[in-house]
Amino acid sequence: MNKMLQGNPLQRYVVHSKTDTRRAMMTMVILIVLGILAGALSKGIFLRPSNLLNLVFQNVILGVVSLGQLLVILTSGIDLSIGSIVGLSTVILMQYQYLGLAGAIVLTLFAAALLGLINGFFVSYRQLPAFVVTLAMMLFAYSFAQVLSGGAGVYSPLKGAVLSPVLVNFNKESLFGIPYPAILWLLALIGVGFFLRISYGHFSYAVGGNERAAFLSGIPVKRVRLLIYLIASVLAGVGGILSVARVGEGHPSAGQWYLLDSIAAVTIGGASLSGGSASVIGTLMGVIILGTINNIMNLLNVSPMMQPAVKGLIILVAVYINSRSEK
Repeated sequence: MNKMLQGNPLQRYVVHSKTDTRRAMMTMVILIVLGILAGALSKGIFLRPSNLLNLVFQNVILGVVSLGQLLVILTSGIDLSIGSIVGLSTVILMQYQYLGLAGAIVLTLFAAALLGLINGFFVSYRQLPAFVVTLAMMLFAYSFAQVLSGGAGVYSPLKGAVLSPVLVNFNKESLFGIPYPAILWLLALIGVGFFLRISYGHFSYAVGGNERAAFLSGIPVKRVRLLIYLIASVLAGVGGILSVARVGEGHPSAGQWYLLDSIAAVTIGGASLSGGSASVIGTLMGVIILGTINNIMNLLNVSPMMQPAVKGLIILVAVYINSRSEK
């Protein structure tokens, strides 16, 4: 790589984009092989249309949340608060149904956005480690959700309100045979993909690849990071809304597994934990691969106590493969 390419973060973005495409293609090949293996192990049950539709349906929330984690990891950060923000969002949405569905959704997304802004402020403008800031936010959001809910699940809104019929029926409705949750996931994919194509998206690659070079090139590094954490938290809020639509309950622990699973999905999709390299398609494939593995383990009656160990092994292997490809 010539010196000019090394010194210009926007030119490096082009190189990373090509690398990300190759990684996404490799991930797709792995997914195809995994699908064939799953079909064989499950004696064809896995490949049934009903099971494949269920696979997509069961991973909608993870898919939306993972897009936020993707953006944070792209800028060489990590957001440990995503799962707690999902849980807090479910509690707020359930309790404040008396404001009307629109009012409750606005309040939920506003709360999520505010927490994202706080994360982004301390990471960007106070230059504190993302790990520490988002860990503190994870504890705060979870504790706040516990206080609001009284430490238990929320099954009915405050002031005698009832859960909106729109939420109750959201998972049952479809458009041209595509369930509404899957459409929302698709819109999130398109939105994040479009964001990565505009200037601030390009800046995100540059900031993650070489923050100092990005700063010296005139890129507003602090504003980029602030925006990224804001988007990630809003997407976590959307995940909380989808969770309430699915189970009709708000709970502080509703998003506890989405933190680890989102990191797993992003890394399986070829993202570099050191930043500067990631793709929407790769993350989509990572979510599907993770969902496929979960589906296979359920079909084969693998003990739920063993399933987290399998996910941990997958994360380790994915990070190892990515680190080897970067050298």
